[in-house]
Amino acid sequence: MARRRGGRPRRGRPGRSKYKKRKPPEPGAEKEEGIELEGIVTEKLPNTQFTVKLDETQTEILAYLSGKMRKHWIRILTGDRVKVSVSPYDLTRARIVYRYRN
Repeated sequence: MARRRGGRPRRGRPGRSKYKKRKPPEPGAEKEEGIELEGIVTEKLPNTQFTVKLDETQTEILAYLSGKMRKHWIRILTGDRVKVSVSPYDLTRARIVYRYRN
């Protein structure tokens, strides 16, 4: 085995990374986007969760605050109009992505 300056022998094969490179995603395998709807916050819950009453269907869903809104300290109160992104897999949960100005 070849020795380096530090006195420790090299490990593995030279010129090869031990980490595999990620393959690019296939063209037809994009991430499914959420359904964007508007509603009004009806109740504030712990851990930045809210119940939102949707305008179109008049149903209440459980929504949580998106990461960018947490990062920029955007406050949401009861009665605020918000835009939510509803998951296509679970139509009872959503992410609050925008708060409309009153």
